[in-house]
Amino acid sequence: MKEIFKAGRIYTEQKIMDDAYLVVEDGRISELLDDYTGMLPVHDHTDKIIIPGIIDIHSHGCMGYSATCKDMDEVYGFTKAIAATGVTGVFATTQEFDSMAKVADVIDSGIVKGARILGIQAEGPFRHPKYMGASKGFDWPKPSVDYAKQMREAAKGHLKYMSVSTDLEGIEAVMQYLLSQNIRIAAGHTDADYEEMKKGFKMGATIISHFGNAMRPIHQRSGGAITACLLDEDIILEIICDHVHLAPEIIDLYFRVKDSEHFILISDSSELACMPAGRYYARGKERIVTEAGHIVLDDGTISGSGKYVLYDMRNLIFKHQMPVDKVIKMASLQPAKYFHLEEKKGSIAIGKDADFVILNQDWHVVQTYVEGIKQYDCQIDTQLINPAMKNLLAV
Repeated sequence: MKEIFKAGRIYTEQKIMDDAYLVVEDGRISELLDDYTGMLPVHDHTDKIIIPGIIDIHSHGCMGYSATCKDMDEVYGFTKAIAATGVTGVFATTQEFDSMAKVADVIDSGIVKGARILGIQAEGPFRHPKYMGASKGFDWPKPSVDYAKQMREAAKGHLKYMSVSTDLEGIEAVMQYLLSQNIRIAAGHTDADYEEMKKGFKMGATIISHFGNAMRPIHQRSGGAITACLLDEDIILEIICDHVHLAPEIIDLYFRVKDSEHFILISDSSELACMPAGRYYARGKERIVTEAGHIVLDDGTISGSGKYVLYDMRNLIFKHQMPVDKVIKMASLQPAKYFHLEEKKGSIAIGKDADFVILNQDWHVVQTYVEGIKQYDCQIDTQLINPAMKNLLAV
């Protein structure tokens, strides 16, 4: 099947094309044209923008659905919800065995409803007690190779990414095991100082989980983990630009110190992302969604993000005046490269999967396509919020 899409602007991997045509055939991009004179009908989006599909490597949930799920239907609710935010590929984030198994079943089924799940990310459970974040109070296991093996088995081989505190006793053996299984390691929820963080890099951590959050900060007499991450030329930084996790001036500072090619935009969205304001009972705790859409505990602790990657992209483009092409790469091509998926995903280029998002001029999602199939349409998919979360869990 062949489809033609016209847009006022298309952000391809090589250049920006105005009043151009994107040709999709058998789920892949077959042509990028300045003009089209063929006989096939054209999907006319002349007043709109086409960008590559967003790859979110750190998302716990959205619109009342969680990757820490009860069944496969909840997983599909999650993937459909994030497709509405422009995500075409996601690493579902959970560390509970039963949930990992359910997510793995969805991956193995090959059925895509919304975004495609590219793998499973475990944010923990090996966290430093001082930096538990909103998970404080839960009983987390100590670093154990046997426990890591159980996690991988529960995920049925789909555990691709794991966050650990690299300064914990016994973590080096865990990291060696993870690396032997081709599982990429993020450092996060850590009390590592400058030297300990550098040691963590040598042990195999190559990326930082939600950089600037849940880690030892900079002190005038000790650089801390943050300085080690900024000064290392190879380390990649996950970053949340919702202006809640990081102040705008801190974001500006980070990007002045380190080139944008070393950042990957993430959401760290929870199941309460995009939910109406109110008090909810979720994952064993009461959480508050504020009128501004932020998610906090009663003591003010941030509990994941209430926003999504495209929201952060708008912040960077319209409030920080960052070049659009650099922002797009942080959301699409750079996460694809980190996980060695760039041959098929991460940009609009001939031969790649037809993962793309049609936006209006305000950068809000109109349609989302995954491998050439329309998985979200703002005119049709208007009831995506989980009614069980909205009606039964609000307190």
